[in-house]
Amino acid sequence: MKCRVLETIVCPSCKSSLRMRSFLELKDPHGQTDLNRGVDGGRPLCVDGCNVGSKDKCVEHEIIEGCLECACGGWYPIINGVPRLLPEELRHNFLEYYPNFFEKYGQKLPPLTESEASRLSKALEVKGKEDTIYRFSYEWNTYKDYEDNNFEKGLGYIDGNFLAGKMVLDAGCGAGRHAKEAVKRGAKEVFALDISNSVDAAFENTVAEPSIHVIQGDIFNLPFKDGTLDLIYSLWALPHTHNPPEGFRGMSRHLREGGTIIVYLYSDRRKIAHRTLAAMRKVTLKMPNLAVNVIAFTLGTIDFSLCIQPYRILNRVKPLKRLLDRVTPTHIKLYAPRTFKTCRTDWLDRLFYPYVHYYSEKEVLDDWFKNTDLSETAVLSAGDYGMVVRGAVEKT
Repeated sequence: MKCRVLETIVCPSCKSSLRMRSFLELKDPHGQTDLNRGVDGGRPLCVDGCNVGSKDKCVEHEIIEGCLECACGGWYPIINGVPRLLPEELRHNFLEYYPNFFEKYGQKLPPLTESEASRLSKALEVKGKEDTIYRFSYEWNTYKDYEDNNFEKGLGYIDGNFLAGKMVLDAGCGAGRHAKEAVKRGAKEVFALDISNSVDAAFENTVAEPSIHVIQGDIFNLPFKDGTLDLIYSLWALPHTHNPPEGFRGMSRHLREGGTIIVYLYSDRRKIAHRTLAAMRKVTLKMPNLAVNVIAFTLGTIDFSLCIQPYRILNRVKPLKRLLDRVTPTHIKLYAPRTFKTCRTDWLDRLFYPYVHYYSEKEVLDDWFKNTDLSETAVLSAGDYGMVVRGAVEKT
């Protein structure tokens, strides 16, 4: 976490500014030096900048371990370079997933409740076991090198200058690949947020990029000051929350005048496929992560070797190309230019969803923009698989 992030984030409980104490810092992350530089006593840092002499130096100064505190009594750990801005009722996930942090800095942190202390004790006893709390923590830390160039597709094929100079929220960032694409296209700052521990992979993948700030937080309770964001996008993430319309409306309130929100949703057109996958998930959601990974690998192998690869080969034969384009399912043509790794990981995605929602374009137009300040709205079809929903706050 870079010190200047304090200018934008707030306590998710009361929306007040936060103060930071640093326990371990990384100076010059581009050179990967001074990783073990500790800060005795957890000295305080200022609220509206950094204490390294110049705001320009913030790009060379990364807080790896520390604590954020609010006047309301709320506090949030910084673990592995990521501020964990989840409410107190979710802190048990940190205790069970990162017990060594709480063991190491217990004397410097605000006190835990009695029940939290009990959880930490139990977690330390079983810390060598595989964690199964988060499905997507497992997926995006296992496949953090996943690559699929679908960023512009998810945004509805934007023009070249659309992101230039913008303050951007990547809501549901996974392993951070879309945040990197946003920076490549000129974004000023990108806040890559996810509720799961996939933020560990995102931080690892983006630490050398000074314009990307990884945060663990909740789409439904964003830890940002009002009116600070120029663009919010959520690509293939919002449909996996418990209430996507509510999430959309809540996120839009953090836009400044002229700001834009873009989300990619799943279309409800492929009803047979959706029912089949729902039946499969009734089984796989009860299985451990490793077992589901094996199933996904098997299905991905069958899909790729028996369908996608033969299509690739036959499609090179010119007399067959026109006929193949007519009779080949969209799924096969969609994955023809992609790698086996992408196919396999997407199968894991389909079997891991705790939530998945599908919508019609009419349903979104009739309901999603109610009670928002969004004036310029559009729902763009992305074929049988999805749609891009866009809205903008009018400039006054």
